[in-house]
Amino acid sequence: GSLLITFLPMFSNQLLLLNLLSDFPMMAIAFDRVSAQEVSRAQSYDFRSLYITFVTLGLISTVFDFIYFGLFYRISPQVLQTNWFIASVITELLLMVSIRSMLPIEKAGWPAPMVVLISAMAFVITLALPMIPWTASLFEFTRPTSAHLAIIMGLAVLYLITTEIAKRPIARFLNKS
Repeated sequence: GSLLITFLPMFSNQLLLLNLLSDFPMMAIAFDRVSAQEVSRAQSYDFRSLYITFVTLGLISTVFDFIYFGLFYRISPQVLQTNWFIASVITELLLMVSIRSMLPIEKAGWPAPMVVLISAMAFVITLALPMIPWTASLFEFTRPTSAHLAIIMGLAVLYLITTEIAKRPIARFLNKS
């Protein structure tokens, strides 16, 4: 996307903050619990299965990134930077919930309380940072409109649904291999 615009889509301090907010919930995965079905037999991962999964889900993420770009870049650089930051954190949190198990999300069970708590905190902080004047100024955010937040949330839910739909044939394919 940065090849198509004349400004940085996200500043370095925003990118570092994005990584910080999404990495803490991902580190909490170490405390997660998995379904008995998934640990009933030893699992092995080969490069091919990881490659198929990562490329497929990476392409989905890229499509959604371009959707966010298309919706917000013409408004202003700050609107794109803020909204893409919010969307990126939220979609990373949702992807973590989706790929913590190759089972469908409704069969995978709830994540461990620590994962839920830290993810919820990251979500709240992500939404709060652009709303607090001094943090908005520090990270060069602009206050998102209610309509923009609704679009971000709607697309994030669509992103989760899309990754779940894509994950099912991948899981079937990998189980056959």
